[in-house]
Formats: sequence, C-alpha cells, structure tokens
Amino acid sequence: MSTIAEQKKQIRQKMREILKTQDKLMKKKADAKIFKNLCKNTCIQQADMILCYYAMQEEPATQEFISEMLRQGKKIALPKCDMSHKGSMIFCEIKNLFSDEMQSGAFGIPEPVNNYPVELTSKSVILVPALAFTRQGKRLGRGGGYYDRFLYQYPKLYKIGICYDSMLIQNLPCELHDCCVDRIITESNGG
Repeated sequence: MSTIAEQKKQIRQKMREILKTQDKLMKKKADAKIFKNLCKNTCIQQADMILCYYAMQEEPATQEFISEMLRQGKKIALPKCDMSHKGSMIFCEIKNLFSDEMQSGAFGIPEPVNNYPVELTSKSVILVPALAFTRQGKRLGRGGGYYDRFLYQYPKLYKIGICYDSMLIQNLPCELHDCCVDRIITESNGG
C-alpha cells in the first residue's frame, strides 16, 4: 500500500503528461471557453476583488481574463511567493498585467513588483490552479503547498478552481491540510 504522498506524486506525473501532450489548437479553444465561462460567472461578476494567477504555459490561460477584468474596472491581485518562508505567498494588486508592475518571480512566473497584500472582503473571490480536481472540489496542486497554506488562513474566501475537462478525475487522496474549492469551471462547465 502506497502512502498518500506517493499516490499524489503518481497522479501529478500522470496529469503533467496529459498537459504536455495537449493539442495546441484544442487548448486554445478550451481556454476561450473557460474565459467565457469565467466572465459570465455570477460570483466573478459580483466580486469586489479577484485573486488570480498568471498561468503557466500548460495551464488554462488566465492572462486574457485578467486583462478583461481590469478593463471592466475590477480589482485584480496576483500571488507573490516569499522564498524566505517556504510555501508562503501574498496577493498584491495590479493595474496592468503587461507593465513594469510585473517582474519575473519565484519559479520564473511573473508576479507583482509591490509587496503590499490586498485587503480581502466577503465579496473577494480566488481562482485556484491545480493539476487535477474532483467534481467534489478536491484539489491536487503542484506539491509546494502555497495555495493550501494561503487558503487555510482565509477559510471563508470563495474558491473557484479552473481546469480543463481532462483534469477532472474521479478521486484524489487527501490529507488534513488539503483545501477544497467551492466551484470548478472548465471549458464545458460554467460551474
């Protein structure tokens, strides 16, 4: 019998392979559908602050969504990892995704230059990345624990997982520190 950590490692490897082999055109079409589903989501429309993330190449693209929300006047914050405190991150507001407000940060992912954490309210929403989700909201991250630690501090924050249909799986082994999301949006499901 393998441990939960070993099971998660195996699932991560499998999901990374699936993401690496995605057809680029199909990915682009799925990204557009996810973007559309996010934009029409009631929780997103009513949010006063959206905590988002700058998507890596194989993840559902968030850049167009971030730019659109900024155009609509929404407040957007992106994560900034604190490498001196392993697994710690804060969210800082940005006004323009493609400007000198952003710099290459932890893991080579663009992040805000400023170090001022945003104030969260009951109308704040967070978009949560993952390698896999279950339909019940269980989440398999990349293994660093950044989101689990952050979400543990803000249990009432409304959490939306975004992923491709291919990233939805039947079951995930969970540990006590693993945080679930409240809603999942894919290319075929608006949540």
